[in-house]
Amino acid sequence: MSLAAEVQLPADLVDPREQPRAAAPERALLTGATGFLGAYVLDEVLRRTSAEVVCLVRAADASEGLERIRANLAHYELEVPWERVRVLAGSLEEPQLGLEESAYRRLAEETDCLYHVAANVNFLPTYEKLKSANVGGLLAMLRLAACGVAKPIHHVSTYSVFNAADYHGCGLAGEQPLEGEGEGFRRGYPASKWVAERVGDLARARGWSIASYRAGLLTGDQRHGRGKDDMLSLNLAACRELGVAQDLDFLLHFTPVDYAAAALVEISRGAAQGHYHLVTERPIGWRPLLDWLESRGERIRRVNPLEWYDLFKSRARGRADWMALLFLLSQDPTRTFWNDANVYSMQFEATRVRAALAGTGVECPPLEDALLELYFKPG
Repeated sequence: MSLAAEVQLPADLVDPREQPRAAAPERALLTGATGFLGAYVLDEVLRRTSAEVVCLVRAADASEGLERIRANLAHYELEVPWERVRVLAGSLEEPQLGLEESAYRRLAEETDCLYHVAANVNFLPTYEKLKSANVGGLLAMLRLAACGVAKPIHHVSTYSVFNAADYHGCGLAGEQPLEGEGEGFRRGYPASKWVAERVGDLARARGWSIASYRAGLLTGDQRHGRGKDDMLSLNLAACRELGVAQDLDFLLHFTPVDYAAAALVEISRGAAQGHYHLVTERPIGWRPLLDWLESRGERIRRVNPLEWYDLFKSRARGRADWMALLFLLSQDPTRTFWNDANVYSMQFEATRVRAALAGTGVECPPLEDALLELYFKPG
């Protein structure tokens, strides 16, 4: 299918009648508070603004939704002023967010800023299966933003939108709108985010205030280093456990999640429009990372990726925690998934981010010993 043909705004989508107010928000809507980045965005909105935060959560009721958010924040050892948090049980994939007409209208009238962090980040489903959540979710935010008081949208995207064939061989990705036809994606997730970004660009041209934040390879925060189990972290953990790693080289854009959240919220406090890269400008290579681990006493032999895969597969029997990685690699005939996607050989410019953050004290930390030791503790 043609992704470019998917980039369109519904005919019944009503343009906003006015621009958002310039004043600091009094009430913000947040989607994705039960996720990894969403937990930190909730924390930072409450730290850096005086707004009440309304969290839209897929749950049977508000009480269940609040418990899900509490459990998620507790996992990352985050504590927030809960008196400023309100929960709405609803769904991005249902008309009017699954809310009754009166509740939806009240939300539209009382909310003056939208943080859209929620997405289905599963790398296995096709674009068609992710479209409703990842493209439809943004359309739901556009409808809400134009209903009642005009509201700016702060939309989280991903650096993997640059895995399109149009960017093959591109050494440096700028903070500009995407170009090309969106061909060549191997995974449904980045394809869905590519379409969502392009839909956001159409909306911006028609009067919506929308900022897109392309998040990099989000890693643990700078206090505890606690991250999430993405495929790359699982791959590295397997290498360390086996004492054997793929003899490849590619770039790892480790970006602390608390930095990304703080940067997003600080930028949102200004007149944010367009595209921003929440991606480290100083990535570390796979081989230098393995060298660093060996300098700390770990013994990691380098072997051909096919040989590594055979060893990994033989040791994966009975390991439920390795099954997702095994399936992912089994779909790639060369077993070199980590160095055949564009983003693993690209640098990402963050000039607009640095300009917007000047004087705030928020900056992306370098990937030096202190941070690496926090992330890769022995054992």
